[in-house]
Amino acid sequence: MDPLFAIYRSRADKLLAEFWAVHLVAAAIVGVPVALFTGLGWWVLPIALAAACVLAAVELAAGERRLQRALVGAVSGTSDADSHPRLENVVDGVCLLVGVPVPTLAVAPSSAANATAFGRRSDRSTLVVTQGLLDALNRIELEAVVARLLTQIRDGRAAYLTTAVTTVGFPALLWPALWPLVQARTEREASTGSDFDDDAEAVRLTRYPPGLADALETMSANGVRTDAPRVTWPLWLADPRADAAVAPDSLPDYRADLETRVAVLREF
Repeated sequence: MDPLFAIYRSRADKLLAEFWAVHLVAAAIVGVPVALFTGLGWWVLPIALAAACVLAAVELAAGERRLQRALVGAVSGTSDADSHPRLENVVDGVCLLVGVPVPTLAVAPSSAANATAFGRRSDRSTLVVTQGLLDALNRIELEAVVARLLTQIRDGRAAYLTTAVTTVGFPALLWPALWPLVQARTEREASTGSDFDDDAEAVRLTRYPPGLADALETMSANGVRTDAPRVTWPLWLADPRADAAVAPDSLPDYRADLETRVAVLREF
């Protein structure tokens, strides 16, 4: 197993264990007093624990559905060879290069030029590009973007971030107004990793740094801000705040502005 994949898998497992533990502890806190101070008896406790397990499982499934709806949009559908043959062809070729199964493809109906990959399992991931990205990039730039996202799937970072958003960030997926309550923890989990490292790995595979550099410049010029909830922002290739109109200091510490990322790629 790849060491980086093992690290991300371990961290995702810890988040899931914490998520389940919170539900079980909450059930015990409710169940024990009920058993002690009512006539219902101790059989209430296992029922409460079982109900907590069911609730946790339902929340995990609901979290992924909410995340997909937030990233893809209710209007968008799964891509196929007839509707987006260029994207399909590029993804098939880059998957062979990176060594990952072909993910589900979707095109988000957004004029922003951005892309993301998500899914708690590397073999059941979804790659999302916006319509604005497809319209703006040429084939070489699109290949570079797809390689960048597929390396995150291969290394397990996409699965780890998906787990973080659907567990720690679950309240904000349900009600975006709750984002301030989970922002610090969600961004702390997302800080594991580096845009520079992921960019470098992508160009190592494609062996053409200008491709990704040109893609990031085009994305910046066209705008990367999507309508997706803020809790999903760590998943995007370019932070939705990282456009030309936003000062780099306004980005969270774990994200780099596009201009700096392009400058680093130009040095390869």
